[in-house]
Amino acid sequence: MKKKNIKILLVDDEQDILEIVGYNLAQEGYQISTAINGKEAVEKAKKEVPHLIIMDVMMPGIDGYEVCQLLK
Repeated sequence: MKKKNIKILLVDDEQDILEIVGYNLAQEGYQISTAINGKEAVEKAKKEVPHLIIMDVMMPGIDGYEVCQLLK
């Protein structure tokens, strides 16, 4: 599978982390989408079905562990 076909969802409540990590992965050729909280992460994951999710654990509202349970 080519990198340009691999979808990665980045989830973090800190915008600068999303920008840095997203920029570097995009430069490597991956398709990047982002979410700033757990609720948005669940919605995007169900809609876009990413190959990989890179997620912060400590987020307000729905944390990373809860997101994993919801997606499981």
